[in-house]
Amino acid sequence: MLELHVCTRTGRMLKAFALGDRSEVILGRDDTCDIQIRSPQVSSEHCAIEPQGDELFLRDLGSSGGVLVRGRKVERIRVEDGLEAVVGPAVLRFIESA
Repeated sequence: MLELHVCTRTGRMLKAFALGDRSEVILGRDDTCDIQIRSPQVSSEHCAIEPQGDELFLRDLGSSGGVLVRGRKVERIRVEDGLEAVVGPAVLRFIESA
């Protein structure tokens, strides 16, 4: 099963989430988000993790700061083991759990 680790940019893990059979997962600053990142650099609804068939995709929801992968803004990217994406002050790490 794939896990999402929300980390600081220095590598300290803040939260871990199992990405199982859920439908769309919304990340952002708002209280209604499934995963909250409390920072003014994060939009109210910043990005989403969306299932499509057997795969998951990370999609920017029109945020002002964007979703950065390897230093470049991405609109949508397939989630796989080892993917790291920057959202405001947080690093999203996707890790296949044993």
